[in-house]
Amino acid sequence: MMLSTLTALTLAATVTNTETVHDVEPFGGHVIACTEGGLELFTQAGRSVRVLTVEDGLPSHYCRALESTGDRLFVATDEGLVSLDTRFQVTPVMDVHWQALPSAEDASTPDYVSRLESLAAVLPPGAAYTAFSPRFAGTAEGRVLELGTERAWSLPGPVRFISDTQDGVDVGTTEGAFSISASGRLSALRDIPTGPLSFSVTEQGVRIVGSHGEVHAWETESVPLQAVSVPKGATVLRDGWVGTQDSGVFLQGQKGWRRVTPTGQICGNHITALARHQGRLVVGTFDRGACWQREDGRWQTVRTPSLPSNQVLGITSDGTNLYVATTYGLGFHDGKTWTQVAYGARNPVSLGKLSVLNASQMDEGIALVDGRGVSLVTPGTSPLSLVKRVPLPKEWSKHPSVGEAAGRFLWVGSEDRGLTRWDGEKWQRFHDGRDLTDNWITALSTDAKGRAVAGTCQDGFNYFDGAKWTRVRTAPGLPSPAIVSAALVPGGALVGTLLGASYFDASTGAVHALPKLADPRVYAVLPEGDSALFGTEGGLSSTPWKPLTAPALSRR
Repeated sequence: MMLSTLTALTLAATVTNTETVHDVEPFGGHVIACTEGGLELFTQAGRSVRVLTVEDGLPSHYCRALESTGDRLFVATDEGLVSLDTRFQVTPVMDVHWQALPSAEDASTPDYVSRLESLAAVLPPGAAYTAFSPRFAGTAEGRVLELGTERAWSLPGPVRFISDTQDGVDVGTTEGAFSISASGRLSALRDIPTGPLSFSVTEQGVRIVGSHGEVHAWETESVPLQAVSVPKGATVLRDGWVGTQDSGVFLQGQKGWRRVTPTGQICGNHITALARHQGRLVVGTFDRGACWQREDGRWQTVRTPSLPSNQVLGITSDGTNLYVATTYGLGFHDGKTWTQVAYGARNPVSLGKLSVLNASQMDEGIALVDGRGVSLVTPGTSPLSLVKRVPLPKEWSKHPSVGEAAGRFLWVGSEDRGLTRWDGEKWQRFHDGRDLTDNWITALSTDAKGRAVAGTCQDGFNYFDGAKWTRVRTAPGLPSPAIVSAALVPGGALVGTLLGASYFDASTGAVHALPKLADPRVYAVLPEGDSALFGTEGGLSSTPWKPLTAPALSRR
């Protein structure tokens, strides 16, 4: 069954971070930055104009490379290759997942498309291609392949640059710079900058860019360019423009380099947790800490050392305090200061393992779930005060994976033994067969009524109405059986998969696919009325989940 036409055609509102830049290219009177948050357009003076996202037709926000033929800009993304005209209208080109594009040189658009098609026909399948020359291709696994032959070489680090020479080929990887002779002999350049390295072709030749901003010329002696230095973490140089690994785009002026990528962005694109604290949206990420949205729309970011780790597993608020669960402990904010709490360090609440899997609120307090049990702490107080410690059942599982509490119930999922639930007096276990589709639990959402939805690694999801389980391995509206997030909503649940999100209608048992989000890999869901926020690996999306014609759907 499908959503109503209006809802299905509604594209999600999207928020991304554009600070990781893989390429920069002048086009259509602008300078285009190829970022992990879409295509950011700048004026020649460095003013940010707009960001093109999936809402504009990009197959993915994760841009890898750009190449211009004059009237078209070709864009390689993680979900396909497209081209843009000078009005920035998107046209699909090829369903390939390349991380680089061959040089267009002076080719016309039809000739370049023909060249791309010919290249795709001769490339061995299965590899992640990261660099091209007319005769060679490089991969993310450090392989250099001679096209049309069976010759190949293995080098350290992903290949980032290839250039044919009269005597063979020059190859740059993140770890070094190498030459391969016509006979196949491999030699390395000496005295290169500190890696990871990036490589740029300028009018002065090939430049090797180090991680600290140092720039060397590609010459036998690797002569340092004393007059040239670029911002730290540079990934690409282009005519006075620099793209960086985590600081966006810089433009060179008379007074040096000036950052032109706007500040105050959302902290990262790979979102793992969502919550509301005192009315503000709080976002946790896989590797860039947490942030919350201010009244002016800008984002304020917190990372280590305020947090124990930048890898966030869960976030909750009791209205006064904010709790951030991370892989290295708990980050606790009382409205004034941040405090780290961790097993083996400052640990006034008896945490039993280093990783805090989740923090959520139940009747007895704030539940901090770790791999050995749950610490219940008093809400709204500072410093943290332990109410009691609830150990996990003995011999249940040594590999807890997720946890959540609501009302009087506390649920914990594992990688091998399904689910266990604490009702305030005893533990009850739920396993595959009668209750679950599989024992490897990867996503969990619960409520005070006793309902739960549990997603599995590769066998769909399970919905508990408080009395009985409904098991859904596959369904026409379920994009993938690999479930990575879940959230209960009135009358059902939302589930995030590695290929998109769905709504489960518990009254009919139907599963409805939701519109395209910022990225198909959906790791966090926060329902808010008839809409929901979806945290993906490519940014944040907001879209309706509830069908507009719910009564009609329930009759089918």
